[in-house]
Amino acid sequence: MAIQWLRCGHHVYVVSTWSDSRVASIMLYHLLLQTVNTQQSAGVSPGQPHLLQYDLDEGNDVKKTVNDLSQAARGGSLYVIADEVIGSKFPTFCDKLLTQVPHLHLWAASCYHRNAPAGWQVECLTRPLRSPPAVVREVEQDSSFTKHRDVLPYSERGVPDHTDGPPVTRLYHRSQGHSGDSPVDCVTCGRDVASFLHSLRVGVTENVTTTATTAISTNGGTTPPCLQWRDVLVLHWYNISDDPGMIKGLQEAGIPVQMMKDDDIEDVAMARSDVVWVADGYRVCGLERKVVVCLEDELISRFSCMSRCTSQLMIIYP
Repeated sequence: MAIQWLRCGHHVYVVSTWSDSRVASIMLYHLLLQTVNTQQSAGVSPGQPHLLQYDLDEGNDVKKTVNDLSQAARGGSLYVIADEVIGSKFPTFCDKLLTQVPHLHLWAASCYHRNAPAGWQVECLTRPLRSPPAVVREVEQDSSFTKHRDVLPYSERGVPDHTDGPPVTRLYHRSQGHSGDSPVDCVTCGRDVASFLHSLRVGVTENVTTTATTAISTNGGTTPPCLQWRDVLVLHWYNISDDPGMIKGLQEAGIPVQMMKDDDIEDVAMARSDVVWVADGYRVCGLERKVVVCLEDELISRFSCMSRCTSQLMIIYP
């Protein structure tokens, strides 16, 4: 919808409503920027996207957000996109903004079905199109489905499953040589993850032999790897120490790895650096990666972490 608004020449405001929606909002903003640049190259004059970041659950941020957006309304109309919304104050924000801007166009998305303001149109999209069936079965075990029921159950995919997907790989942080209280603190677990990634041939390029009848490679005689390091996320839940054993184990095996910090959000959102990112699972909501390594503990959100995976899932149990 945002692309359509831009094509019509409108300014579009991508609004991050809390800290955990930062990555998704930044990714969406840059994708819209790419669309604008493409249209401008074709001689079209589209509108412009704008990125605004707030935290509606903090202090007076609802009032500030409503005031800022009300002032941004041009000609009485306002076009807003909000992704990964959550929290009790979001419906209040929507209703107050509509009062201030009668010609409001607001589209929001949330994986939690209780966040919509009363009386607003809602569409529930429950087909599991992101992950293969093998991963979906793991995600469905999360308490958001089984206990709290704040996430609607998945429905039938509606398209044939040509494959169940790669089988989920499972390891355990409990055998000889392991250390630390959890997998994220364990050098041996890091080595195990490294071995797993090497077995997938992540980052491996193949030499190309050219002949008179074959096309010449455009990248120096090598074909690009099927999997790149940027295709991998290693996810824990909440706090990770500044020097976790998991990263040491990966580094020892020669894997380019970085721990995601606040300054890295844009890099991670756009997968710019070809490295394996180790991150708190709640900070990457809205992203997708082909390979996800989930470090389980008693706090882990299988829904938030494992649903990031579009192909190969690895779980390390405590």
